[in-house]
Amino acid sequence: MSAAGRRYLGAMLDVLVYENVLIAWRRMPLGGYVIVSHEGEEIRLTTRQADMWTRGAFAVYLALVDQQRITPRIPGDTAQH
Repeated sequence: MSAAGRRYLGAMLDVLVYENVLIAWRRMPLGGYVIVSHEGEEIRLTTRQADMWTRGAFAVYLALVDQQRITPRIPGDTAQH
């Protein structure tokens, strides 16, 4: 994965943590990622798996926002629901 791809993946993971979908995430020293669930489970993924997992989780998050089932916490969001 390119450096830009890693930054994009990191940014999406940061949003998922900020929006309280995940507890935390971190890069592993030799590649890959660790994602921490609300149950405290550490999920170890390769970079490719982390990319796929994050895209799926982000799509679900956006669908829930679109359906107005949850309200995003993102600062500056002035959309009226």
